[in-house]
Amino acid sequence: MADTTAQSLSSSITDKQISDEPKIFRLIYAVPLIGSLFKELLDPNSDATLYFLLNVVLLWIFSGAFWGLQGVFAVALGLVPVMFIVILRITLGKVPVSEADSEQS
Repeated sequence: MADTTAQSLSSSITDKQISDEPKIFRLIYAVPLIGSLFKELLDPNSDATLYFLLNVVLLWIFSGAFWGLQGVFAVALGLVPVMFIVILRITLGKVPVSEADSEQS
């Protein structure tokens, strides 16, 4: 029975969908809880983005409540490389800054 279940699940995903996605996305999709959240986060028609951001903010608040100031600083220090990449991409012109820039591209 396990073989038929795995076979039906794998047959629902076409080979073209798998080849179009980057390998890192396929690795994230393979993680049981995070994968399903990440799929919904990338879906433009769902409200999952708002709920995901709300959950991230609540986890940050709870880490501050549980571990104190160290919990707040640990998350902030973890986001430093992310912000560095964002600032670098904006500086290099790889991210449109305004709506007019994105329409011209």
